[in-house]
Amino acid sequence: MPTSNDMQKVLDIQDKNIIFKDNCVTYGVFKGRRCKFIECTLSYTPKECQNCQIPNQDYTIYKNGTQTSRITFPMSGIVPTFLRMKKQRFMCKACKETFTAQTPLVENNCFISTYIKAHILTKSADACSIKDISKETNVSEATVQRVITKEAKHYRPHNQSLPKHMSFDEFKYASGRMAFEYINAQTGDILDILPAKDSRFVKKHFTSNYSLRQRERVETVTVDMNASYVSFIPVLFPKAHIIIDRFHIVQLVNRSMNRTRVKVMNQFNTSNGEDLKKYRRLKHYWKKMLKKESELSYTTYKSYKLFGQRLESAIVSDMLAYDKELETTYRVYQSIIKAVEENDHKRLESIVTQSYSSDLSSYMKTSLKTLRKHLKMIKNTFEYPYNNGRIEGINNKIKVLNRVAYGYRNFLNYKNRIILHFNLNPTKTKVNQKKKVNTKTA
Repeated sequence: MPTSNDMQKVLDIQDKNIIFKDNCVTYGVFKGRRCKFIECTLSYTPKECQNCQIPNQDYTIYKNGTQTSRITFPMSGIVPTFLRMKKQRFMCKACKETFTAQTPLVENNCFISTYIKAHILTKSADACSIKDISKETNVSEATVQRVITKEAKHYRPHNQSLPKHMSFDEFKYASGRMAFEYINAQTGDILDILPAKDSRFVKKHFTSNYSLRQRERVETVTVDMNASYVSFIPVLFPKAHIIIDRFHIVQLVNRSMNRTRVKVMNQFNTSNGEDLKKYRRLKHYWKKMLKKESELSYTTYKSYKLFGQRLESAIVSDMLAYDKELETTYRVYQSIIKAVEENDHKRLESIVTQSYSSDLSSYMKTSLKTLRKHLKMIKNTFEYPYNNGRIEGINNKIKVLNRVAYGYRNFLNYKNRIILHFNLNPTKTKVNQKKKVNTKTA
């Protein structure tokens, strides 16, 4: 038969005041489900009264019966598990008040063990829904959300200071609505998340939570080419340099190049056999048209569908010969990619500002016009090492949380889940940065 010490080890209970007797495990039914009940007793000699704090001397405090509580415990086996704990009650002669024995296993006036709450927080760091956590911990969905909300309060921003380098971005969360977030560009820590991204709302948030002196300390703000960000950043952060994320620069011209390819490709979708051959080639090898010219193979022959034994570079050259507009756009695209890769702002400026013939596609002309507007900020892109890589990675994980949960109707609950997810599940980069800081301090 198991002893009290054995049961404490099996259930991982550290409180020695909880006593288990033989044959303490029984089975029964609770809320229509078969459950396991474990009988135990909590008793000890209190040092003082919990109400008046008078020391327990000369039997000032005496035992006054017991109170049985049903405590939700982590599942032991395959059925829900509950502790039926008989808590000792005490009477104080001085204040004539009663109180109940307490244990770290469960909070006062609560019937959910701290082990369950710890398990909820552990699971909330993973990409799983509130409903799944509820089923696994044998508590209601409202309880799970309540535990998450309570813990998230410890990680909420206090709006006391701003880092020198920040990143701005937005993400979609419910019914097409967009939320705005800003993070520390150096550490990747989420500073805050706002339920709307319109400039008026963002301005009000920063001006009401941060003083002008705090906002003047910001040195750089990394954004994409969103026009609203570029308009209000100089107002909110007078001394900050705007950095355009280099990924969005490449993405802009990449999309223009691809749309040009699709336009030319569709012109060959005719009944003519030669035209159809060109159509299929442009459709099948679209990735090679977007690939960096320096990464194409110029020495190795391979067998390619629709081409036969050819060089990779020769395949691209043949497709460019199909149309003058496609070739001109490709040359501009490759020159911009190379300028960005080499951080050559002067070369990029000359490419963007020079006049082109009518052979250049309208898509690429529009992209060049956009780049001309942001040339000054793109120069900061080449001078500073910051980008939106961290915030884009955070957004990808946020979208996974939203997809797993099938959306959140309450933005505050969604925000608490996001904050808790990233604070309880830190990335390897953050851990390595903390180790470096500790090493320098030592």
